[in-house]
Amino acid sequence: MTLTLQHVNPAGLRAFMGTLTDNADVHASLAEAARALGVNAGTFELLGGLTRVEFTEYDFLTRQRKPALSFERALEIVAGHGTLSLLDGAPSVHLHLVCAFRDDAAPHGIAIVGGHAARAIAFAVEFTLLAFDGATVQRAQHAGTGLKLWSLPSLPTGAGMGLRAS
Repeated sequence: MTLTLQHVNPAGLRAFMGTLTDNADVHASLAEAARALGVNAGTFELLGGLTRVEFTEYDFLTRQRKPALSFERALEIVAGHGTLSLLDGAPSVHLHLVCAFRDDAAPHGIAIVGGHAARAIAFAVEFTLLAFDGATVQRAQHAGTGLKLWSLPSLPTGAGMGLRAS
């Protein structure tokens, strides 16, 4: 087992609330907000409606990303959350969504889709953004998984889970 960990808000926490409308690209908009606000580490939650979403899947066995599944229709965000960090010095948005839409062929007339969202276009989205000040979290290629994960220090051997904030 490998565990990495970093205290990410030693200088404080800022909370923001915002909206995205008019076919805003969710990823690009959140990355722009991170740039404008100086967010180098953060999390966000979102809800609302989308006009398009593309989900991708990473095949752990072949270490290949499968082709995107695209949905272009009215989609209601049932749950949306993600992280902001830096990749190659620029804000990187990692977003997971669960969306619902009416489908007469589905049980009870509603279908649910979800996963890693590679692209999302907003009709009307509300979001909260928590910025962790004082730390920068970088993404880097992780040899063991083939994914670009957070590059954080390893938890010292024998530290156990009695962690203390510094």
